[in-house]
Order: sequence, then C-alpha cells, then structure tokens
Amino acid sequence: MRSPRSLRAPCAGVSPAGPAGGLYPTELFADEVGEAVVFVPVADPLEPSGRVRIVELPPVELAFALHQGSLNGADRTYGALRKHVAERALGVEGPIREHYLVTSDDTADETQLRTEICWPVFRTVPRN
Repeated sequence: MRSPRSLRAPCAGVSPAGPAGGLYPTELFADEVGEAVVFVPVADPLEPSGRVRIVELPPVELAFALHQGSLNGADRTYGALRKHVAERALGVEGPIREHYLVTSDDTADETQLRTEICWPVFRTVPRN
C-alpha cells in the first residue's frame, strides 16, 4: 500500500478532512479479483486530475476492530472481526473499509501503526 502522503499528493493545497482509507470488495479477498478504492476525505472543493476522482461515499453502519502494527498481521484482526460479525448475523453486502489512523508517514516504528478495519453491518438502533 502506498503511504497516505503519496495519496494526498494529488490533493495539494486541500487539507484532508480525516484519515486516508480504502474500500475493498469481498471478492478481492475471496477470489483475489476486484477493484480497490483508496481515498482521502476532503471538505474543500477539489478538481479531479489524472487518476484522482471525486467520489461521495454513502453513509454506512460499520463494526470495526483496531489493528495495531504492520498490516502484515492484519489477517488476525480481520478474522476476529469477521467472526464477531458472523456470530451475531450482522453482516450486509458492501466493501470492507480500512482507515489508516497512524501510518508510516507519522512514525517509523511499525508497532505504532494503527488501522481501523471496518465491516459493513445493518443498523441495530434507529437514527435520531
């Protein structure tokens, strides 16, 4: 995965409105085929250029687990989250998300890296 700083380069002059992230369709994990979308949220207008596109992500309900350390060991966090969602029959169709909270741009210490791994679930409480 590219560093979030390199992902932000095409957005020069626009401040991120949150951490960089990725959307990964389930077939990417199951079949190793699919298209991943890597994103940097922005609040200010941005002109698309090159491979940069403006995409509005729809609101979703997510169960998440915090993975600490290198993504090399993320399969254990994914497995625990998948089990939690499956045991409660909460899962719905949709891409899995990752939010890169602390990245290699922030620290050289891999033990300090933090990634939210998010699984789409159905709403269990009404919106206010």
